[in-house]
Amino acid sequence: MPKKFWQFRNMAGGSAELLLYGDIAGEKSWYGDEVTPKEFAEELNALGNVSEITVRINSGGGDPFAAVEIGNLLEQHSAYVTAIIGGVCASAATIIPCHCNKVIAASDSTYMIHPVKMGLFGYADAVTLQQYIEALNTIRENIVTLYAKKTGRKKDEVAGWMDATSWWTGAQALENGFVDELTNNEEDAVVENRNGILFVNSINTNLPFAEVPKFVQDSLAGNAAGQSANKKPAGQPGEQQEVQDMDPKDSIKTVDDLRKAYPALVDQIEQAAAKAAAEAATNAERARIQNIEEMALPGSEALAAEAKFTKPVSAEDFAKDMVKNAKTQGATYLAQVQQDVQASGVNAVGNAAASGQGSGDEFMAAIQAVCKNQ
Repeated sequence: MPKKFWQFRNMAGGSAELLLYGDIAGEKSWYGDEVTPKEFAEELNALGNVSEITVRINSGGGDPFAAVEIGNLLEQHSAYVTAIIGGVCASAATIIPCHCNKVIAASDSTYMIHPVKMGLFGYADAVTLQQYIEALNTIRENIVTLYAKKTGRKKDEVAGWMDATSWWTGAQALENGFVDELTNNEEDAVVENRNGILFVNSINTNLPFAEVPKFVQDSLAGNAAGQSANKKPAGQPGEQQEVQDMDPKDSIKTVDDLRKAYPALVDQIEQAAAKAAAEAATNAERARIQNIEEMALPGSEALAAEAKFTKPVSAEDFAKDMVKNAKTQGATYLAQVQQDVQASGVNAVGNAAASGQGSGDEFMAAIQAVCKNQ
């Protein structure tokens, strides 16, 4: 299965980052693929109710269908979305920031738009070729409309920029309306010529180095010294490596690392754990109430109701309260009996009989007489 061309990370405090480094859609086309778009949408939804999303872009382009869908998903999200261009944003990659609320570009970044192209394989007749042309014209019209909306320029002017294959510096992209703000906070972009292909910040743009404008080629000599002094790819946050070459599980050491690498999985685990905890709590509460009901004695209904609901206690504590209550009730009962005996005069009658002359002897004599007669 192809590696993902995106990565969600730094999801904390109501914000998150989306890294788009390298080819949009990676090794396969987004068009006709059901799994990859669904996976991206699920990971985006798994962010939950975040208020800010930062999209970091360093890409030479790719599949326009993927770029359009990613852009629309971000635009439809409730969060405020900021696109940050740290190296190069070219071809289909330029579609995504046009859907964002704000676009920030590094001062030395590169922006490029060009005519829509289609790769053809095999043979095609005139009818098929005409269908391809119609498809290209439709895609071109949609992109021109999007560019015009973003820049505030007329469609004819934007179409002219596309047809001419326009390469711009960050400042020129700002002047033409594709970028809203420049920043010097990003490190200098590192431009490389690897076997005739343009690499920016260690990301393969799949653009022939000989075809890029002179100001991009000239930056190769200017950053050579800085690249040797600073080993990590510039223009990329932290120690982030190229997304296509990075296996997320290799850097997972904490729960936060796991959440950043697999947000949807962590969310699923947390939901399952919460559900299990709720079920355990419910079962424990049912057992507590049942134990209290089984231990309750006649006359302790009020005490049991209090222990179950108004002043909840454990079954063990209720058992202790039951013993104390029984002792209290027993002592009260004995005291009441003694009080009733005193009031009835029974004690006085017994004392009189015991003090009568010869009463005990007479009683024993009667018994003996009966025994003799037997």
